[in-house]
Amino acid sequence: MFQIMQKLKSAKHDLKAWLKRNFGNFKDKFGKNTEKIEYVEERLIANPNSYRFNSWMQRLLKQPEKMMLFSQKY
Repeated sequence: MFQIMQKLKSAKHDLKAWLKRNFGNFKDKFGKNTEKIEYVEERLIANPNSYRFNSWMQRLLKQPEKMMLFSQKY
């Protein structure tokens, strides 16, 4: 029984490292996304007709939804 528990602990540690490496930390991704949205909002206030910042803002607003769906799926 002891050997099985040690193998399970090892597998748990390896799985956590693999998940973090391949999927990242969702809290960090949400935080970075929020910072980017604030940056783009500041730029849009200064230049509201900028196509570049408007399209960037649209993509940034869709990312949290995609991350939440992916998180729920996995």
